[in-house]
Amino acid sequence: MKKDIVVLFMGKSSQYGLQLPYVFLYLERNIRDLGMEIILLDEALQPDYLPLLLEKRDRILLAGVSALTGDQIRGGITFSKKIREICDAPIVWGGWHPTSLPEQTLTEPYIDFVIVGRGERPFRQLIERLRDGRDISDIAGLYYKRGAAICVNPPGPLGDMNALPPINWNLIDLSQYTYEYLNYVKRCLPYFASHGCPFHCTFCSVAMVYNRHWYHKPVAQIIEDLQSLKKNANLDSVAFEDNNFLVNVNFSRELARAMIDAKLNLKWKCGAHPRIMTEKFTDEDIKLLAQSGCWRIYIGAESGDQEVLDLLNKQTKVEQTFRFIEMLEPHGIIPRLSTMVCFPTNPERDIELTIDMIGRAKLKHPSLDMEINFYTPNPGTELYEKALQKGFDPPHCLEDWSKHTWENFSPPWAPKGSRKRVEMFKNCYFHMMNPYLYRIIDNPVLRAMAYLFNKCVFPLAWSRFKLKFYRLPVEAIVFTALVSGYKKMNKLRKKALAHIWQSNREYPFAKNKG
Repeated sequence: MKKDIVVLFMGKSSQYGLQLPYVFLYLERNIRDLGMEIILLDEALQPDYLPLLLEKRDRILLAGVSALTGDQIRGGITFSKKIREICDAPIVWGGWHPTSLPEQTLTEPYIDFVIVGRGERPFRQLIERLRDGRDISDIAGLYYKRGAAICVNPPGPLGDMNALPPINWNLIDLSQYTYEYLNYVKRCLPYFASHGCPFHCTFCSVAMVYNRHWYHKPVAQIIEDLQSLKKNANLDSVAFEDNNFLVNVNFSRELARAMIDAKLNLKWKCGAHPRIMTEKFTDEDIKLLAQSGCWRIYIGAESGDQEVLDLLNKQTKVEQTFRFIEMLEPHGIIPRLSTMVCFPTNPERDIELTIDMIGRAKLKHPSLDMEINFYTPNPGTELYEKALQKGFDPPHCLEDWSKHTWENFSPPWAPKGSRKRVEMFKNCYFHMMNPYLYRIIDNPVLRAMAYLFNKCVFPLAWSRFKLKFYRLPVEAIVFTALVSGYKKMNKLRKKALAHIWQSNREYPFAKNKG
């Protein structure tokens, strides 16, 4: 039987949540003219995919898996083993984790190839060679097996990614991937306007793939994509998930003006670098971003310890984090800080200084948002080697890497009680230090109750932070219980609304009966 099917698989991840599968869209655009049937499997939405594989197994030419380091690997392993059991189709892995550890990944018996870095061109070439029975030894960035030996093809140039065909947004049901965020947006989707980053931070894998290059799509193409996404998924917001979005001031201005001229009326959020933001962007630039719909900007503040920032090669100062927050406040844009603690240097100090930085910023700017996680070593990065020297024992097989997440990782150099302290600050005191937290609640009765509680605990949280005293956290325990109850109630409400919506679809006459 003719082998004319390519299967692309992406595992689900509790670590990153439901993700729009851009890997499918990027790979498909460069192979759609090969005359192959392309099957896209997102485990998060299609957990019972085996019957489909069984039906198509005699025609599968190649099965591909994309995976990040962490629990997304688990689904990829299961999928690969199922493919191996039901047919003789070769299996290729790509994505961030295989790119970081290609040889270790390829040692697994259920993996035949690994593609390192950007996959569009080598993936197409691999399909063509397998289809035609031709040699694969000159495909750039391909790792493969010859008996017990692992063969390595040198990487090729990135090439002009804008020369590739446009994405086909109709391949997936976009509405399944929309999400809401508190009272700010109701229907949001991620989007990439650019890729890469000009910096080389020692903890980050991006430079390994893009070699410190940054490129953006043409502004006209971005506007066309956003118009299509808004129409097809009824969006009110878009999240620019670029590795580093606000890199080029001229590009940022051009895009903001184009969004205004196109009357997109989309709210949007993005990421930036603190030094570029504070040194290159003016107050007028920030005003223009706000006018075009920008409601939140996050920066990789990383740490409140300058020695750590220097170790990370972040090329910024702690003071620029505070300056960044001050720049956004007059324009109503919410600042968000992405931070990490417990690096393999002086973890007690960096935890103390980072919590101090976030706390001081929160007291001055109540709208401040943040995330704070424990540093988790990424294979292939410079700081990874330092973690090894400090006692980190890395996983030795693919299955063990599926457990390597920032939620599960416990640094061997972490001070006793540090995780509990960070979690208490992150989940309780940071939110309690916002005197306007009650405003996120829609229900007027609950909002009134939250207002009273909010006003009572704010002085306590403020005092604890100033005194650095976190023992006997009674108010934090009460706060946690209330938040948990509110989330459960909201979950039940959404289930009820979904049930009513489904009933109205199945029984249209119910719409007219109140």
